[in-house]
Amino acid sequence: MDNKGYRKFLVKFTASTLVFALLVGLFMYIVDPLQLYRKASLYPALFSSQERYQNAGLARNYDYDTIILGSSMTQNFVPSYVESVIGGEVMKLSIEGSTAMEQSTVGKLALSTGKVKRVIWGFDYFAMRQDVDAEPVDMPMYMYDNNPFNDYEYLFNISNIKNAWSALTTPASESKAFRDLDTLRNWDKSAKYSQAAVLQTWEKARTKEIGYGKNEFSLDNVKAVFNKYVLSLIQNNPDVEFTFYYPPYTILRQQVWAETNPVRAENQYAMKKYMFEQFSQYPNVKVYDFQEDASITYDLGQYKDLSHHSQAINELIIREIAEGKNLVTAENVDTFNEELESQLAHLAVDMDSGAFSLFVYVNGEEAKFSVPAQVREGQILVPIKELSAALGVEFGFDGTSVVKLRKGDITATLTKGSAEMTVQTGDDTANAKTVDLGYAMQNLSGSMMVTIEPIADVFAESYEVTEPQQYLKEIRIETGSAE
Repeated sequence: MDNKGYRKFLVKFTASTLVFALLVGLFMYIVDPLQLYRKASLYPALFSSQERYQNAGLARNYDYDTIILGSSMTQNFVPSYVESVIGGEVMKLSIEGSTAMEQSTVGKLALSTGKVKRVIWGFDYFAMRQDVDAEPVDMPMYMYDNNPFNDYEYLFNISNIKNAWSALTTPASESKAFRDLDTLRNWDKSAKYSQAAVLQTWEKARTKEIGYGKNEFSLDNVKAVFNKYVLSLIQNNPDVEFTFYYPPYTILRQQVWAETNPVRAENQYAMKKYMFEQFSQYPNVKVYDFQEDASITYDLGQYKDLSHHSQAINELIIREIAEGKNLVTAENVDTFNEELESQLAHLAVDMDSGAFSLFVYVNGEEAKFSVPAQVREGQILVPIKELSAALGVEFGFDGTSVVKLRKGDITATLTKGSAEMTVQTGDDTANAKTVDLGYAMQNLSGSMMVTIEPIADVFAESYEVTEPQQYLKEIRIETGSAE
């Protein structure tokens, strides 16, 4: 091919490419599968499960006066139910696994429309665990700005082209889960809520998550994230009502965090106090704390894992917000933190019936344990060394498997893996007796654990268990003449 023929071919090829691109772009602009430019009118709306992409169109082009922001903890809100409780017209703009930056980006776009009167924001420490200066990775920021010149990323995206074709060709009777905004990305009906599964996950997480906190963000960085992405929205929208709430993870989720990542736990407490101090400066902001509500966080059957709860809990949350329950005030802000710390300090876990709070008193003085008590086969187990100290019993361990307890002239010998304890008085080995522990002494999550009652029977005078209220047990031991 000579130069003249080559140039002619190149011109035709370039022109054809430009025409093809123009046709594709025009097709995408007209169909607009994510409704970035307008609500769907040429076809029944078919929404995307990709919230980071879909939310831009919802925020721009739909009618609402109330928005819901947050992570997967807010996905089970049903807008129509929220409307029935608090009124208004609600749009859910949740994003699974989202950071404060991503939630703020969606909120900022919605607020810029001038339609928003109220923001309900499920927000807590987890969303702020990011570098304050980090660049967006998964968020398509070109969909959230007002620059038409970068829309090529939307118009010529192969996934969006496929979405456009699906929107035009999928019958209205199909893909019903992606046609109704009320239930879009609501996973309640597909979830399997199981107390047993939560308990099994808890056991594994205590080992699996060791070391997760090695690179925990500093408290100063977390505060900076909050100021940049949350506080700025409040400051720039003084006429909008902001309702924040802290989502209720299971008490077991909080326990694993506290055990495996104490820096994170301390930062969480500090941030709750810091955020309230900032929120309280603005009359249009309220915050509610559900993370210490034992009626929710101990009800493990309402969770599919350590964190994610059912739609029924989302409905309870919105009702209680409407009633003003769990509202954080200057008078109780510290109480919420103290209550969570107390719950964790007294946590006991029954592998058959769930979590509860356990208070153990010896001669009226509370005995405290460094790890959660556990219930196995109906027997309450606690760390044997700490139980011995509370009972005033001398503790000895051979470093491998044998524990000796001595008080006065009574000696008890226990062996790891054995459900029997040998008890003798003085040097009278001939009359030593064997006591059934009810469950073998063993190492559970790094602590040698033993059943309380048989030890108390040997070294104390009385042992009493009471259950004064749901999710609570009290054990009272009197050493009496065994002193």
